[in-house]
Amino acid sequence: MRFYFVNPIQTIFRLMAVALAMAAGTYAIVKGFEWRSDWDQVVDRDKIIVAVRESEGVFWPIGQEFSGFEYDVLSEIETQLGVSVSTFAVRNLDDLYRALEVGAVDMAITGTSNPSDLWQKSIPYFVTNLGIVRKKQRFDTEDSLVGGILDPAAHAAPASSLAQLYPNIEIQYEPGRLSAELMTLVDIDTLDLVLLDERDFQLQQTVFPDLYFTPVDSASKEISILFRNTHDGSIRRKVDTAIRNIQDSGLMVQMIDRHFGHAREFDFVDNRTFGRHIVSRLPIYMDWFVEYAAENQLDWRLLASVAYQESHWRSNAVSPTGVRGIMMVTQATARDMGITNRSNPQQSIDAGSRYLRSLIDRVPQQITDPDRTWFALASYNVGGGHVEDARKITEIEGGNPDIWIDVRQSLPKLALKTYYPWTTYGYARGNEPVVYVANIRRYYDTMKKAFPKEGDVIEPERLDQLPEANVPIFTGIYD
Repeated sequence: MRFYFVNPIQTIFRLMAVALAMAAGTYAIVKGFEWRSDWDQVVDRDKIIVAVRESEGVFWPIGQEFSGFEYDVLSEIETQLGVSVSTFAVRNLDDLYRALEVGAVDMAITGTSNPSDLWQKSIPYFVTNLGIVRKKQRFDTEDSLVGGILDPAAHAAPASSLAQLYPNIEIQYEPGRLSAELMTLVDIDTLDLVLLDERDFQLQQTVFPDLYFTPVDSASKEISILFRNTHDGSIRRKVDTAIRNIQDSGLMVQMIDRHFGHAREFDFVDNRTFGRHIVSRLPIYMDWFVEYAAENQLDWRLLASVAYQESHWRSNAVSPTGVRGIMMVTQATARDMGITNRSNPQQSIDAGSRYLRSLIDRVPQQITDPDRTWFALASYNVGGGHVEDARKITEIEGGNPDIWIDVRQSLPKLALKTYYPWTTYGYARGNEPVVYVANIRRYYDTMKKAFPKEGDVIEPERLDQLPEANVPIFTGIYD
């Protein structure tokens, strides 16, 4: 063994030099890491990349624009962060989770409650309940049931609990199904129930009046934005600050009221409500209904019924999608009809009457009244292209495409993936025009009784007594 003499002073200087070098290296590494943090990378590219569930009420294309609660939230977050948001709308939640997992996006928004610990989560921006949507009031535990699920990654545990409650249940999951599509399957008895959040149900409940929501437990569920667990948390912290600012400013409450306020007011009431409004609201606008209906060869009572369905005769009504006024005229229709103020009731009734006349004139000539009018009303609600798609489906399946009671059975199928990819105009909430037309027909009959004319034909008191009554009929309105 050899011994070496070491100069202690020299050794101290060497050790100090090494320590300084290590400290400098550590500092450089730390500074370098901070410079290349996830948030700094976002700032460098001036863009934050987001995957969001494409669904009505969440993030949904309407013409050349988008609508939805999460769309509004993202717009405000973009303003708060000071960087642009690049959004990829994804219908298949499996693809959304996969994009987040591999780092293809910076964050993901499902619009569903997600108790999983696989992801970092922002502070919650919405609170909901998880439950089952069903048509029957109750099921026996021994019944053989078929259930659907919207988000198996988020709701796997509740689905397992549901299977314990109903041992004979078969849970089905098909990637890419929209909440409206799942509810349509329940409504037409293809599924017995579907597991989803109450917020999805609230967004669709006016279109599915025969469906019920029952929470699976009493605990509220938080909806948050998701981030990869491997992220350093810098993006999440920035988003948390943005959400807090939106909440503190009161904007979040306004957005929630805009998109979900109608759900709080939603109630099924009888015709007495409509009768009260005939007395209290109709006289304000009646002269304009009469004037513009006459100019466009319409029955003013029908025009007034359309207005009631659209706005409950409120000139300042505004929908979450931006249509407004007593006739709920879109910006595009306002331009086409040459009006400048959609909230002005006279201009709105003028534009609405001319637009309804044009829709009636566009209905194929072989279709006669009253079906001709019902087709035009459906077009007023969902668009003439979707009504034509439903007519084609009716004809292919052996029905009569020129009769409303046949076509109204095909309209809900526009929300089913087995149909809408093959149509010209694609997906539509086909239940909505069915309910829409049924409501107007009921209001119209009430108006005929209140303001009778010679030759009037009053339809049965209950529309569910009409042929093919398995199609849901909305039994009331909210005040």
